[in-house]
Amino acid sequence: MSYCVNPNCSSPQNPPDRDDTCAACGSNLKLRGRYVASRPLGKGGFGATFLANDYGLPGKPICVVKQLRPSTQSPSVMKMARELFEREAYTLGKIGNHPQIPRLLDYFEENGNFYLVQEYVEGETLKQELERHGPFSQEDIRKLLMEIMPALGFIHENGVIHRDIKPANIIRRKQDGKLVLIDFGAVSTQLNPAAADEDPSALLTNFAIGTPGFAPPEQMAMRPVYSSDIYAMAMTCLYLMTGRSPKDYGHDPRTGEINWKAQVKLSDDMMAIFDKMLQQSLSQRFRTAEEVTKAMASSPMSSISPSIRPSTSITGGIRPPIPGRGKITRAPVESTRSQDVSSQGMLSRAPDRNPAKELKGGRKIIVEYNHGKRNFANQDLAKASLASANLAGIVMSRAKLQETDFSHSDLTGASFQGSIMTQAKLSGANLTQAKLQRAILTKADLGGANLVNADLREANLQYAYMGKANLMGANLTGANLKGAYLTKANLKGANLSGADLKAAKVTDEQLATAKTNWSTIRPDGSKRLF
Repeated sequence: MSYCVNPNCSSPQNPPDRDDTCAACGSNLKLRGRYVASRPLGKGGFGATFLANDYGLPGKPICVVKQLRPSTQSPSVMKMARELFEREAYTLGKIGNHPQIPRLLDYFEENGNFYLVQEYVEGETLKQELERHGPFSQEDIRKLLMEIMPALGFIHENGVIHRDIKPANIIRRKQDGKLVLIDFGAVSTQLNPAAADEDPSALLTNFAIGTPGFAPPEQMAMRPVYSSDIYAMAMTCLYLMTGRSPKDYGHDPRTGEINWKAQVKLSDDMMAIFDKMLQQSLSQRFRTAEEVTKAMASSPMSSISPSIRPSTSITGGIRPPIPGRGKITRAPVESTRSQDVSSQGMLSRAPDRNPAKELKGGRKIIVEYNHGKRNFANQDLAKASLASANLAGIVMSRAKLQETDFSHSDLTGASFQGSIMTQAKLSGANLTQAKLQRAILTKADLGGANLVNADLREANLQYAYMGKANLMGANLTGANLKGAYLTKANLKGANLSGADLKAAKVTDEQLATAKTNWSTIRPDGSKRLF
């Protein structure tokens, strides 16, 4: 099926076998000789967005074509339109290497209109998810923030403010359940006033201000900063937890602050995080996405209030399982020995004493591990010494492990998901099948480490030392390996799809043994098929 993108066409839907010219108006259906729209996805004052097929590639893969229409063909408007269009294309090209941001595939001008071609993300927006399955729980929200904040931080590091964070602009990708930020078109949409009959909430968005209720005061005053997106993300979460628009919360007439606290039931630490995300004063608000992530990482899951609203649908039914939601990893049950070491008759200690409690740092972890405890999530063990320890299967998710010494330790099957491990010492460690998704391992020492079949998806390994490391079969999809030292590392069967290897020390011979795709960024900064 083909669809005419001419806004003045009286009958844009064409027969399935027609992909050259529109049967109704005669307009060219094949944009730039390759992109054929199949149906509209949305429209507004700036133009329209279409689902399309790329006839220039085998299999005619699906993509998204965004059409930007200047309100007039006058030379001055066209000049400004072209400048803004090129600026948006440049921005999208710069940030599109992140796995949670749609990639820019092409951009061009044709017949006085401008077109952006982006990766198609199949899935359901969080707004649709709320409508189908009901309010999110605190556990859902915590997981959402931990997943989306690194992507938000990435665009900020590249000088981009999203300016329209809201549930409709976050998609849960069907393929893997990951959250993806969409709609980065605020810059170019300044060209056209919205039509009078459009959704009022979209009117200001077309002037790059944002959606009322979600955007903070400084953004509505046309002075957005990076933390404006943090405020909007918090409002997005409140909407998802309550099913109510922020505009319906009311506000304090003395301070102008939104009366949100009575709308949700959160644990004390989560309440404090949201309070800081929603500060009217920029000096009191979180400044960066990384600050939010760190605050979330130090907020223990065990502190979740039991009075959180149940995950039932808006219509009263039980919420069905959703990819990426409700999958809470619970701590293994600890043995009696870990809860009451004295009952084992250790030495001549009094029966009411626990020797593990008298220890600190790495030594305490080792003693508790040896007594059956396995879950040490969210703990602060920065600079602790755990060298040559047997810690197979240990759970240290979301832990603070900066400069912690794990050298030559047995960490088989260990879980470090989302942990901060900057400059951690892991040389010679056995990390076979370890879980390190989204772990921050910048400048970590992994020299000679055994990472066979380890899960390093979206891990940050920037400038990490991985000389002679065994990464056979490891999953490094979407990992940041900028400047990483991989000399003599075994990459046989490692998955480097979407990984960023810019300036990494690695040879073409090594990469030839790994799995890569067209989105893998090579050491010279280019992309190509291997």
